[in-house]
Amino acid sequence: LVSLLTLLVSFSVHAATKISPEFSDQIDWRQFEGTTLNVLFSIHPWQEAIEPLIPQFEELTGITVRLTTLPEGAFMTKISADMTAGTFGFDVFMSQYYDAPKYALENWTASLDPFFEDTDLTDPDWYDWEDFFPGARAVATVGAPHRDRIAITSEAQVLVYRKDIFEELGLQAPETFDELLAVAQAIEKGTDLYGITIRGAENLWWPLYGVVRSFGGKYVDLVDYTSKINTEESRAGVDMYLQLLQFTPPGVTLFDWDEINTAMLTGRAAMILDSSVIYPRLQDPERSAVVGNISVAPFPAGPAGRIGHSHYWSISMSPGSANQEAAWLFLQWATSKQIQFELAMKGVLAPRDSVWQDPRFMAQFPADFTEGVSLSLQTAVISPANIRFFEMVDILRAEVQNAFLSGQTPDLASVDAEWNKILQELKPTN
Repeated sequence: LVSLLTLLVSFSVHAATKISPEFSDQIDWRQFEGTTLNVLFSIHPWQEAIEPLIPQFEELTGITVRLTTLPEGAFMTKISADMTAGTFGFDVFMSQYYDAPKYALENWTASLDPFFEDTDLTDPDWYDWEDFFPGARAVATVGAPHRDRIAITSEAQVLVYRKDIFEELGLQAPETFDELLAVAQAIEKGTDLYGITIRGAENLWWPLYGVVRSFGGKYVDLVDYTSKINTEESRAGVDMYLQLLQFTPPGVTLFDWDEINTAMLTGRAAMILDSSVIYPRLQDPERSAVVGNISVAPFPAGPAGRIGHSHYWSISMSPGSANQEAAWLFLQWATSKQIQFELAMKGVLAPRDSVWQDPRFMAQFPADFTEGVSLSLQTAVISPANIRFFEMVDILRAEVQNAFLSGQTPDLASVDAEWNKILQELKPTN
Protein backbone atom coordinates (compact mmCIF):
# COMPACT_ATOMS: atom_id res chain seq x y z
CA LEU A 1 0.00 0.00 0.00
CA VAL A 2 2.82 2.40 0.85
CA SER A 3 4.54 1.80 -2.51
CA LEU A 4 1.24 2.30 -4.37
CA LEU A 5 0.58 5.57 -2.54
CA THR A 6 4.12 6.69 -3.30
CA LEU A 7 3.56 6.05 -7.00
CA LEU A 8 0.24 7.87 -6.98
CA VAL A 9 1.79 10.86 -5.20
CA SER A 10 4.63 10.83 -7.73
CA PHE A 11 2.07 10.67 -10.51
CA SER A 12 0.19 13.71 -9.23
CA VAL A 13 3.37 15.71 -8.67
CA HIS A 14 4.73 15.07 -12.15
CA ALA A 15 1.37 15.61 -13.80
CA ALA A 16 1.79 19.39 -13.59
CA THR A 17 5.03 19.32 -15.58
CA LYS A 18 5.05 19.65 -19.36
CA ILE A 19 7.96 18.45 -21.46
CA SER A 20 9.75 21.44 -22.97
CA PRO A 21 9.82 21.49 -26.78
CA GLU A 22 13.41 22.74 -26.72
CA PHE A 23 16.44 20.57 -27.47
CA SER A 24 19.59 20.96 -25.38
CA ASP A 25 21.80 23.96 -26.11
CA GLN A 26 24.73 22.30 -24.31
CA ILE A 27 25.80 20.32 -27.37
CA ASP A 28 26.48 21.43 -30.94
CA TRP A 29 23.78 19.71 -32.97
CA ARG A 30 25.41 20.89 -36.24
CA GLN A 31 28.91 19.55 -35.59
CA PHE A 32 28.43 16.82 -38.22
CA GLU A 33 26.62 18.95 -40.79
CA GLY A 34 26.86 17.45 -44.28
CA THR A 35 27.00 13.83 -43.08
CA THR A 36 24.60 11.26 -44.57
CA LEU A 37 23.22 8.53 -42.31
CA ASN A 38 21.81 5.27 -43.64
CA VAL A 39 18.98 4.12 -41.40
CA LEU A 40 17.07 0.80 -41.47
CA PHE A 41 13.62 0.48 -39.88
CA SER A 42 11.12 -2.34 -39.66
CA ILE A 43 7.63 -1.35 -40.78
CA HIS A 44 5.99 -0.65 -37.43
CA PRO A 45 3.74 1.98 -35.79
CA TRP A 46 6.86 3.64 -34.30
CA GLN A 47 8.48 3.85 -37.75
CA GLU A 48 5.28 5.24 -39.26
CA ALA A 49 5.03 7.89 -36.54
CA ILE A 50 8.65 9.06 -36.50
CA GLU A 51 9.29 9.06 -40.26
CA PRO A 52 7.42 12.35 -40.84
CA LEU A 53 9.50 13.94 -38.04
CA ILE A 54 12.89 13.09 -39.55
CA PRO A 55 13.03 16.37 -41.55
CA GLN A 56 13.06 18.10 -38.15
CA PHE A 57 16.26 16.22 -37.28
CA GLU A 58 17.79 17.11 -40.63
CA GLU A 59 16.98 20.79 -40.09
CA LEU A 60 18.33 20.69 -36.52
CA THR A 61 21.61 19.01 -37.44
CA GLY A 62 22.31 19.48 -41.13
CA ILE A 63 22.61 15.69 -41.35
CA THR A 64 20.83 13.88 -44.20
CA VAL A 65 18.94 10.71 -43.31
CA ARG A 66 18.56 8.05 -46.01
CA LEU A 67 15.83 5.73 -44.71
CA THR A 68 15.04 2.15 -45.75
CA THR A 69 11.95 0.35 -44.41
CA LEU A 70 11.16 -3.36 -44.69
CA PRO A 71 8.43 -5.70 -43.39
CA GLU A 72 9.51 -7.25 -40.08
CA GLY A 73 10.37 -10.69 -41.47
CA ALA A 74 12.49 -9.27 -44.30
CA PHE A 75 13.98 -6.71 -41.92
CA MET A 76 15.20 -9.35 -39.43
CA THR A 77 16.51 -11.57 -42.23
CA LYS A 78 18.44 -8.70 -43.80
CA ILE A 79 20.21 -7.76 -40.58
CA SER A 80 21.33 -11.33 -39.94
CA ALA A 81 22.33 -12.05 -43.55
CA ASP A 82 24.16 -8.77 -44.16
CA MET A 83 25.92 -8.76 -40.78
CA THR A 84 27.09 -12.33 -41.35
CA ALA A 85 28.34 -11.47 -44.83
CA GLY A 86 29.99 -8.25 -43.65
CA THR A 87 27.91 -6.17 -46.06
CA PHE A 88 25.61 -4.37 -43.62
CA GLY A 89 25.48 -0.81 -44.93
CA PHE A 90 23.45 0.99 -42.27
CA ASP A 91 24.54 3.27 -39.46
CA VAL A 92 21.37 2.95 -37.35
CA PHE A 93 18.75 0.21 -37.18
CA MET A 94 15.77 -0.88 -35.12
CA SER A 95 16.34 -3.90 -32.86
CA GLN A 96 14.54 -6.23 -30.43
CA TYR A 97 15.94 -7.25 -27.08
CA TYR A 98 15.10 -10.94 -27.57
CA ASP A 99 17.87 -10.98 -30.16
CA ALA A 100 20.29 -8.95 -28.05
CA PRO A 101 22.41 -11.89 -26.77
CA LYS A 102 23.07 -13.11 -30.33
CA TYR A 103 23.69 -9.61 -31.66
CA ALA A 104 26.16 -8.87 -28.87
CA LEU A 105 27.91 -12.23 -29.28
CA GLU A 106 28.31 -11.65 -33.01
CA ASN A 107 29.36 -8.01 -32.46
CA TRP A 108 26.46 -6.70 -34.52
CA THR A 109 25.76 -3.74 -32.23
CA ALA A 110 28.08 -0.96 -31.08
CA SER A 111 28.55 -0.02 -27.44
CA LEU A 112 26.75 3.25 -26.71
CA ASP A 113 28.44 3.88 -23.37
CA PRO A 114 31.26 6.05 -24.79
CA PHE A 115 28.68 8.35 -26.38
CA PHE A 116 26.66 8.65 -23.17
CA GLU A 117 29.88 9.74 -21.42
CA ASP A 118 31.05 12.24 -24.06
CA THR A 119 29.80 15.69 -23.02
CA ASP A 120 30.57 17.06 -26.49
CA LEU A 121 27.89 14.71 -27.79
CA THR A 122 25.51 14.27 -24.86
CA ASP A 123 23.82 16.54 -22.34
CA PRO A 124 23.08 14.02 -19.55
CA ASP A 125 20.77 16.35 -17.62
CA TRP A 126 18.66 17.08 -20.69
CA TYR A 127 18.65 13.49 -21.99
CA ASP A 128 17.86 12.12 -18.49
CA TRP A 129 18.57 8.37 -18.72
CA GLU A 130 16.81 7.72 -15.40
CA ASP A 131 13.57 8.95 -16.97
CA PHE A 132 13.30 5.66 -18.86
CA PHE A 133 11.23 3.04 -17.05
CA PRO A 134 13.33 0.40 -15.22
CA GLY A 135 12.45 -2.27 -17.77
CA ALA A 136 13.40 0.06 -20.60
CA ARG A 137 16.80 0.74 -19.02
CA ALA A 138 17.29 -3.00 -18.52
CA VAL A 139 16.72 -3.59 -22.24
CA ALA A 140 19.91 -1.65 -22.98
CA THR A 141 22.18 -4.31 -21.44
CA VAL A 142 20.32 -7.57 -22.11
CA GLY A 143 23.06 -8.99 -24.30
CA ALA A 144 26.19 -7.35 -22.92
CA PRO A 145 27.54 -5.46 -19.89
CA HIS A 146 27.43 -2.24 -21.92
CA ARG A 147 24.44 -0.44 -23.40
CA ASP A 148 23.97 -1.37 -27.06
CA ARG A 149 20.32 -0.34 -27.62
CA ILE A 150 17.79 2.20 -26.40
CA ALA A 151 14.09 1.48 -25.97
CA ILE A 152 11.75 3.29 -28.36
CA THR A 153 8.35 1.83 -27.40
CA SER A 154 6.75 0.41 -24.28
CA GLU A 155 4.18 -2.28 -23.59
CA ALA A 156 3.20 -3.68 -20.22
CA GLN A 157 0.87 -6.39 -19.02
CA VAL A 158 -2.37 -4.88 -17.82
CA LEU A 159 -5.88 -6.11 -17.11
CA VAL A 160 -8.49 -4.87 -19.58
CA TYR A 161 -12.09 -5.56 -18.65
CA ARG A 162 -15.70 -4.97 -19.64
CA LYS A 163 -16.87 -2.23 -17.31
CA ASP A 164 -20.50 -2.76 -18.35
CA ILE A 165 -20.35 -6.40 -17.26
CA PHE A 166 -18.61 -5.47 -14.01
CA GLU A 167 -21.31 -2.89 -13.27
CA GLU A 168 -24.07 -5.36 -14.09
CA LEU A 169 -22.64 -7.95 -11.67
CA GLY A 170 -21.50 -5.46 -9.03
CA LEU A 171 -17.83 -6.41 -9.46
CA GLN A 172 -14.74 -4.35 -8.69
CA ALA A 173 -11.51 -4.41 -10.70
CA PRO A 174 -9.39 -7.16 -9.09
CA GLU A 175 -6.25 -6.02 -7.28
CA THR A 176 -4.77 -9.50 -6.76
CA PHE A 177 -4.62 -12.78 -8.63
CA ASP A 178 -6.92 -14.45 -6.13
CA GLU A 179 -9.47 -11.73 -6.77
CA LEU A 180 -8.94 -12.08 -10.54
CA LEU A 181 -9.69 -15.79 -10.36
CA ALA A 182 -12.83 -15.16 -8.30
CA VAL A 183 -14.04 -12.47 -10.73
CA ALA A 184 -13.50 -14.75 -13.75
CA GLN A 185 -15.59 -17.42 -12.04
CA ALA A 186 -18.33 -14.92 -11.13
CA ILE A 187 -18.55 -13.70 -14.73
CA GLU A 188 -19.01 -17.21 -16.09
CA LYS A 189 -21.70 -17.93 -13.50
CA GLY A 190 -23.55 -14.66 -14.06
CA THR A 191 -23.30 -14.16 -17.85
CA ASP A 192 -22.91 -16.04 -21.11
CA LEU A 193 -19.38 -14.66 -21.53
CA TYR A 194 -16.07 -16.36 -20.85
CA GLY A 195 -14.39 -14.95 -17.75
CA ILE A 196 -11.03 -14.13 -19.30
CA THR A 197 -8.91 -14.66 -22.39
CA ILE A 198 -5.17 -15.33 -22.12
CA ARG A 199 -2.63 -16.95 -24.41
CA GLY A 200 -2.53 -20.74 -24.42
CA ALA A 201 -0.60 -21.41 -27.61
CA GLU A 202 3.03 -21.01 -28.74
CA ASN A 203 3.64 -17.69 -27.01
CA LEU A 204 1.97 -18.37 -23.66
CA TRP A 205 5.39 -17.95 -22.06
CA TRP A 206 5.10 -14.15 -22.50
CA PRO A 207 2.10 -13.48 -20.21
CA LEU A 208 3.01 -16.43 -17.99
CA TYR A 209 6.30 -14.76 -17.06
CA GLY A 210 4.57 -11.85 -15.34
CA VAL A 211 2.41 -14.22 -13.29
CA VAL A 212 5.43 -16.31 -12.26
CA ARG A 213 7.38 -13.19 -11.24
CA SER A 214 4.42 -11.84 -9.24
CA PHE A 215 4.37 -15.08 -7.27
CA GLY A 216 8.06 -14.66 -6.42
CA GLY A 217 9.39 -17.07 -9.03
CA LYS A 218 11.44 -16.61 -12.17
CA TYR A 219 12.43 -18.58 -15.23
CA VAL A 220 16.21 -18.65 -14.90
CA ASP A 221 19.13 -17.06 -13.09
CA LEU A 222 21.64 -15.87 -15.67
CA VAL A 223 24.19 -14.99 -12.99
CA ASP A 224 24.86 -18.62 -12.09
CA TYR A 225 23.10 -20.09 -15.16
CA THR A 226 20.54 -22.19 -13.31
CA SER A 227 16.87 -22.86 -13.90
CA LYS A 228 14.38 -21.52 -11.37
CA ILE A 229 11.20 -22.85 -12.97
CA ASN A 230 10.72 -25.64 -10.42
CA THR A 231 10.89 -23.54 -7.25
CA GLU A 232 7.85 -23.39 -4.99
CA GLU A 233 7.16 -19.81 -6.09
CA SER A 234 7.44 -20.57 -9.82
CA ARG A 235 5.18 -23.60 -9.48
CA ALA A 236 2.58 -21.44 -7.73
CA GLY A 237 2.68 -18.93 -10.60
CA VAL A 238 2.25 -21.65 -13.22
CA ASP A 239 -0.61 -23.14 -11.19
CA MET A 240 -2.40 -19.79 -11.11
CA TYR A 241 -2.04 -19.48 -14.89
CA LEU A 242 -3.51 -22.95 -15.35
CA GLN A 243 -6.44 -22.03 -13.11
CA LEU A 244 -7.11 -18.91 -15.18
CA LEU A 245 -7.06 -21.00 -18.36
CA GLN A 246 -10.13 -22.81 -17.02
CA PHE A 247 -12.20 -19.67 -17.65
CA THR A 248 -11.05 -19.01 -21.23
CA PRO A 249 -12.90 -19.77 -24.51
CA PRO A 250 -12.69 -23.28 -26.00
CA GLY A 251 -9.58 -24.03 -28.04
CA VAL A 252 -7.37 -21.80 -25.89
CA THR A 253 -4.28 -23.93 -26.65
CA LEU A 254 -4.54 -22.43 -30.14
CA PHE A 255 -4.86 -18.87 -28.83
CA ASP A 256 -1.97 -16.46 -29.30
CA TRP A 257 -2.04 -12.68 -29.73
CA ASP A 258 -4.51 -12.48 -32.63
CA GLU A 259 -6.92 -14.98 -31.09
CA ILE A 260 -7.10 -13.36 -27.65
CA ASN A 261 -7.57 -9.99 -29.38
CA THR A 262 -10.48 -11.42 -31.34
CA ALA A 263 -12.09 -12.92 -28.23
CA MET A 264 -12.09 -9.51 -26.57
CA LEU A 265 -12.93 -7.43 -29.67
CA THR A 266 -15.98 -9.57 -30.47
CA GLY A 267 -17.27 -9.57 -26.89
CA ARG A 268 -16.78 -13.28 -26.20
CA ALA A 269 -14.61 -12.67 -23.11
CA ALA A 270 -15.02 -10.16 -20.29
CA MET A 271 -11.33 -9.71 -19.42
CA ILE A 272 -7.94 -9.96 -21.10
CA LEU A 273 -4.60 -10.08 -19.28
CA ASP A 274 -1.91 -9.18 -21.76
CA SER A 275 -0.11 -6.30 -23.44
CA SER A 276 -1.42 -2.75 -23.16
CA VAL A 277 -0.99 -2.38 -26.93
CA ILE A 278 -4.45 -3.92 -27.42
CA TYR A 279 -6.22 -0.85 -25.99
CA PRO A 280 -6.49 1.33 -29.14
CA ARG A 281 -7.96 -1.62 -31.05
CA LEU A 282 -10.67 -2.10 -28.45
CA GLN A 283 -11.68 1.55 -28.83
CA ASP A 284 -11.72 1.45 -32.64
CA PRO A 285 -15.35 1.32 -33.83
CA GLU A 286 -14.30 -0.27 -37.12
CA ARG A 287 -12.71 -3.24 -35.33
CA SER A 288 -14.35 -3.52 -31.94
CA ALA A 289 -17.82 -4.51 -30.77
CA VAL A 290 -17.12 -3.26 -27.24
CA VAL A 291 -16.22 0.40 -27.83
CA GLY A 292 -17.11 2.50 -24.80
CA ASN A 293 -17.40 -0.49 -22.50
CA ILE A 294 -13.69 -0.99 -21.78
CA SER A 295 -11.67 -0.11 -18.69
CA VAL A 296 -8.05 -0.77 -17.75
CA ALA A 297 -6.61 -1.81 -14.40
CA PRO A 298 -2.98 -2.31 -13.37
CA PHE A 299 -1.49 -5.78 -13.56
CA PRO A 300 -2.74 -7.76 -10.53
CA ALA A 301 -0.50 -8.33 -7.54
CA GLY A 302 0.71 -11.71 -6.39
CA PRO A 303 2.49 -12.66 -3.16
CA ALA A 304 5.65 -10.91 -4.45
CA GLY A 305 3.82 -7.81 -5.63
CA ARG A 306 2.79 -6.39 -9.00
CA ILE A 307 5.48 -7.59 -11.43
CA GLY A 308 4.13 -7.76 -14.96
CA HIS A 309 5.99 -8.46 -18.17
CA SER A 310 6.99 -5.64 -20.48
CA HIS A 311 8.19 -5.41 -24.05
CA TYR A 312 10.22 -2.74 -25.80
CA TRP A 313 11.37 -2.26 -29.36
CA SER A 314 14.76 -0.57 -29.43
CA ILE A 315 17.21 1.20 -31.70
CA SER A 316 20.91 0.40 -32.14
CA MET A 317 24.06 1.55 -33.88
CA SER A 318 26.17 -0.54 -36.24
CA PRO A 319 29.76 -1.15 -35.06
CA GLY A 320 30.81 -0.83 -38.70
CA SER A 321 29.38 2.66 -39.09
CA ALA A 322 31.87 5.28 -40.26
CA ASN A 323 29.59 8.00 -38.84
CA GLN A 324 29.07 6.86 -35.26
CA GLU A 325 29.07 10.33 -33.69
CA ALA A 326 26.42 11.56 -36.12
CA ALA A 327 24.53 8.30 -35.62
CA TRP A 328 24.54 8.93 -31.87
CA LEU A 329 22.97 12.36 -32.40
CA PHE A 330 20.19 10.63 -34.32
CA LEU A 331 19.67 8.03 -31.57
CA GLN A 332 19.69 10.74 -28.92
CA TRP A 333 17.19 12.85 -30.86
CA ALA A 334 14.88 9.92 -31.67
CA THR A 335 14.75 8.76 -28.04
CA SER A 336 14.59 12.20 -26.42
CA LYS A 337 11.69 13.30 -24.25
CA GLN A 338 10.60 15.74 -26.94
CA ILE A 339 10.33 13.20 -29.78
CA GLN A 340 8.99 10.43 -27.56
CA PHE A 341 6.25 12.83 -26.47
CA GLU A 342 5.32 13.68 -30.06
CA LEU A 343 5.13 9.98 -30.93
CA ALA A 344 3.04 9.22 -27.84
CA MET A 345 0.55 11.88 -28.89
CA LYS A 346 0.16 9.83 -32.08
CA GLY A 347 -0.58 6.71 -30.03
CA VAL A 348 2.90 5.12 -29.92
CA LEU A 349 3.41 4.58 -26.21
CA ALA A 350 6.71 5.83 -24.81
CA PRO A 351 9.28 4.10 -22.57
CA ARG A 352 9.81 7.37 -20.67
CA ASP A 353 8.01 8.15 -17.42
CA SER A 354 7.91 11.91 -18.12
CA VAL A 355 5.79 11.39 -21.22
CA TRP A 356 3.20 9.47 -19.23
CA GLN A 357 3.10 12.26 -16.65
CA ASP A 358 2.70 15.11 -19.13
CA PRO A 359 -0.86 16.49 -18.79
CA ARG A 360 -1.21 16.81 -22.56
CA PHE A 361 -0.57 13.09 -23.00
CA MET A 362 -2.80 12.23 -20.06
CA ALA A 363 -5.61 14.19 -21.71
CA GLN A 364 -5.29 12.07 -24.86
CA PHE A 365 -6.44 8.90 -23.11
CA PRO A 366 -8.84 8.02 -20.27
CA ALA A 367 -7.31 8.23 -16.81
CA ASP A 368 -7.81 4.51 -16.14
CA PHE A 369 -5.62 3.69 -19.13
CA THR A 370 -2.77 6.11 -18.41
CA GLU A 371 -2.71 5.30 -14.70
CA GLY A 372 -3.10 1.54 -15.18
CA VAL A 373 -0.33 1.25 -17.76
CA SER A 374 1.96 3.71 -15.99
CA LEU A 375 1.67 1.86 -12.66
CA SER A 376 2.29 -1.45 -14.41
CA LEU A 377 5.36 -0.09 -16.22
CA GLN A 378 6.85 1.18 -12.97
CA THR A 379 7.50 -2.41 -11.80
CA ALA A 380 7.35 -4.43 -15.04
CA VAL A 381 10.32 -6.61 -15.99
CA ILE A 382 11.75 -8.01 -19.21
CA SER A 383 12.46 -11.61 -20.16
CA PRO A 384 15.81 -13.22 -19.30
CA ALA A 385 16.80 -13.47 -22.95
CA ASN A 386 19.71 -15.70 -24.00
CA ILE A 387 20.99 -17.37 -27.14
CA ARG A 388 18.66 -20.38 -26.72
CA PHE A 389 15.77 -18.54 -25.08
CA PHE A 390 13.07 -19.51 -27.56
CA GLU A 391 14.10 -23.16 -27.45
CA MET A 392 13.77 -23.08 -23.68
CA VAL A 393 10.39 -21.38 -23.46
CA ASP A 394 9.00 -23.81 -26.03
CA ILE A 395 9.79 -26.66 -23.65
CA LEU A 396 7.79 -24.85 -20.96
CA ARG A 397 4.96 -24.10 -23.37
CA ALA A 398 4.57 -27.77 -24.24
CA GLU A 399 4.41 -28.83 -20.58
CA VAL A 400 1.88 -26.15 -19.62
CA GLN A 401 -0.34 -27.09 -22.55
CA ASN A 402 -0.07 -30.80 -21.70
CA ALA A 403 -1.00 -30.11 -18.07
CA PHE A 404 -4.02 -28.05 -19.08
CA LEU A 405 -5.31 -30.58 -21.61
CA SER A 406 -4.74 -33.58 -19.34
CA GLY A 407 -5.83 -31.94 -16.11
CA GLN A 408 -2.61 -33.11 -14.51
CA THR A 409 -0.02 -31.21 -12.46
CA PRO A 410 2.67 -29.89 -14.80
CA ASP A 411 5.98 -31.75 -14.64
CA LEU A 412 8.14 -28.70 -14.04
CA ALA A 413 10.92 -30.93 -12.71
CA SER A 414 11.45 -32.26 -16.22
CA VAL A 415 11.41 -28.73 -17.64
CA ASP A 416 13.90 -27.75 -14.94
CA ALA A 417 16.22 -30.61 -15.91
CA GLU A 418 16.12 -29.75 -19.61
CA TRP A 419 16.67 -26.08 -18.90
CA ASN A 420 19.62 -26.76 -16.62
CA LYS A 421 21.23 -28.88 -19.31
CA ILE A 422 20.90 -26.03 -21.81
CA LEU A 423 22.08 -23.44 -19.31
CA GLN A 424 25.18 -25.45 -18.44
CA GLU A 425 26.03 -25.53 -22.13
CA LEU A 426 25.62 -21.75 -22.25
CA LYS A 427 27.55 -21.02 -19.04
CA PRO A 428 30.80 -19.15 -19.67
CA THR A 429 33.89 -21.23 -18.94
CA ASN A 430 35.99 -18.38 -17.58
